Amino acid sequence: MSLATTDLEAAYPKLPFWDAVSFAYYTYVTNFKDVLRASWLWLIVAAALTATAGRWQSSWMATAMQKDGLPRPPPPTELVALTELNNAVMIFAGVSIAVAWHRFMILGERPTFCGSNVVSRNLWRYLIFGFLLCALMFVPIAINLFPFRYFLPGFATVTMNTHSGPTVLALVLGFFALYAAATIVALRLCLLLPARAVGGTEHTLRQTWKRTRGNTWRLFWGIALTTALPLLVAQFITLAWISSGHWPISPGELPIRMLVASPIIAAYSLLVLPIGIGFLSLAYGHFFVRPLELPE
Repeated sequence: MSLATTDLEAAYPKLPFWDAVSFAYYTYVTNFKDVLRASWLWLIVAAALTATAGRWQSSWMATAMQKDGLPRPPPPTELVALTELNNAVMIFAGVSIAVAWHRFMILGERPTFCGSNVVSRNLWRYLIFGFLLCALMFVPIAINLFPFRYFLPGFATVTMNTHSGPTVLALVLGFFALYAAATIVALRLCLLLPARAVGGTEHTLRQTWKRTRGNTWRLFWGIALTTALPLLVAQFITLAWISSGHWPISPGELPIRMLVASPIIAAYSLLVLPIGIGFLSLAYGHFFVRPLELPE
């Protein structure tokens, strides 16, 4: 057996879950100036575009609702283009911040001017591999849409009979099974994202799969606590603010509050992104550099 094979199949210690999560938050808080250095320009651009697109969309919806008859007119091409531009900027902003923070966590390389890494190879490798992981998550949806479309015509408009019921149940269960499998694969392979950020192109899918064996739940809950949790807190605070004061909220006040909240949420989602990126960086270091051993 070769040394390469021995290294590839070696058993790796389990990821110290709470240490990785807590240190991801600790690094974020204690290096907040570097977080701002990597994100400040993106925060401004994202908030401005989101506010502009939201205001334009609210104005168009108000005008469309005043018109009698259906169907409603489609949104103008300019509004659609602005919305897609906003989505593209949010994606590029997130990838730029992620790559900068990966390099800070793994290589100790402090972020330079915000957005200066958009022309780097590492960022585009990161973007392409991230797109492939996202595409993997949509495979179960595509697979299940095929039988719904060709074997159950009119399913959305016709009441299910006793013959189609078991078929639909089997399709739904199959969807969840496929989606769970795709999620597991994406969780196990997501450590190749920080590898791409630091130029670690030598790591293979097979190597990553073997090294993360037995850590699926640790990766899942680590990502949830460092990525989803800060966003859920923001959503809860936003909903509490939107519904605060007198109730029910007047029809004219609700859109204004939502319009104010949307650019804040967009900027906030980018600002807290390094927490989850920090967790992925620590997990990558644990499995590919050296086992994570944090001081007590």
